[in-house]
Amino acid sequence: MNELQNKYIRNQILSVPMKLNQELTHKDKKFNKRSDYDNIIKYIDNFLEGDNINRFLVLPGVRDVGKTTLLFQVYEYLLKERGISPENILYFSCDRLKKIGNADIFSVVNSYLETYHNSIIETLSKPVFILIDEAQYDKEWVLNGKLIFDGTKNIFMIFSGSSALKLSYNPDAARRLLNIPIYPLTYSEHLKLKYGNFKNDISESLIQMIFDGNVQNIAELERRIINIYSSFSNYDMSEWKNFLEFGGFPSSFYQNTNDITKKIVDMVDKVVTTDMANIGGINNDTQYLAFQILNFFAFQNPGEVSKGSLSNHFDAKIALVTKVLNILEKTQLIFHIEPFTSSVKRTTKPYEYFFATSSLKHNLILNIGNATFEDETAYMGKLLETYVASSFHDLDNKNHINYKIYYDDSNKKSSGKNVDFIVQRGLEKPIPIEVSCGKKDKSQIKRAISTYNSSHGIIISNTKSNIVKEDNIIYLPPETFAFM
Repeated sequence: MNELQNKYIRNQILSVPMKLNQELTHKDKKFNKRSDYDNIIKYIDNFLEGDNINRFLVLPGVRDVGKTTLLFQVYEYLLKERGISPENILYFSCDRLKKIGNADIFSVVNSYLETYHNSIIETLSKPVFILIDEAQYDKEWVLNGKLIFDGTKNIFMIFSGSSALKLSYNPDAARRLLNIPIYPLTYSEHLKLKYGNFKNDISESLIQMIFDGNVQNIAELERRIINIYSSFSNYDMSEWKNFLEFGGFPSSFYQNTNDITKKIVDMVDKVVTTDMANIGGINNDTQYLAFQILNFFAFQNPGEVSKGSLSNHFDAKIALVTKVLNILEKTQLIFHIEPFTSSVKRTTKPYEYFFATSSLKHNLILNIGNATFEDETAYMGKLLETYVASSFHDLDNKNHINYKIYYDDSNKKSSGKNVDFIVQRGLEKPIPIEVSCGKKDKSQIKRAISTYNSSHGIIISNTKSNIVKEDNIIYLPPETFAFM
């Protein structure tokens, strides 16, 4: 470790506590905390109480989703609420470190322990916290994290970085690290961060209602939602529309729409040109195909897409198309849902692909063409469909219970007769979901309820301003669903 790098470590220990206010406020207003913060703090508290199992957290997520802010909020918690000395907390960013030398995470941590704790990793006798941002810039971050984890039970590590982190996993590392993906903001998190902290005790009630079909407590549920909105000052009545088009990223709170579009497009560009470039076998042609596929998905109506059709459309080999799709999913820009059919048939059927957030779809369209090429109601319906798909996808990834989302593949011979989604909790009966902006025909949802022998179906639509159950169909306003 050279002297320049030692100075960098010393500067971090001295300066980070003084930078917290600057990093965690905007115009003297302190940032509120997203739900991922509470999850991380739980593991820290367990560690401080002697639980040394989950002490290697990895936070992958698309760029600009708020991971760096999370790390600073964790630092502040350790310093101000748990009374941890600054010398026992090391925060650094690998991209900054890379500019001043070739040191890796392992050597930096070893040097820090030698200098400030008169110890090496294996002899450390006190709790120490290592918070690392942009960890993907250390190409051996998995190995280095494993070596630290195996060397001592007294270091709690958080590695944060772009979704390139997820591209480096291997089975050996997976047994040690705890993966906590940081997704784009949900609407309720968006409201919490922008307008004021509130307890979202509505989510579980909505989930229960969606899967159980019980609407006995809807009056109380809606009363709690009204109370949340009434607590906001200067609430923008167009917030929901703005969120579908430009939300998901905390930086959107402080920028105009043109700047948001540029930032999102630049973020996608960096994911493809920088994050994908870290993978072996990726070249310029592969990256160009990734851009083509993303733009294709942006303009495409939601629907199944076979790898063969993409191969023909872009004149690319199926193996390459498959590779690009897999990588784009790992970067968390897109995800797929499978048809609701037997597991054997599912492997032979095409997938439907969605963006991680509706604003990705919208702003890629804005960057290429004009989003007003079609009826606005129909267009907003497509953004809403993306949000609903991503909500159930994230719900499945954040919970121990399986919440699976599928597309309806039951009536392919009758065009336009399928519902948008089928959702299923564990091994319970499937629930059909229909999504729309504007009036929706009930025939599709009725057919799906009958086909799948479901107790009820859900229509997520702005045709009703309140939760309403008619026979075995529950109408759920989009802004209410967004609290799930």
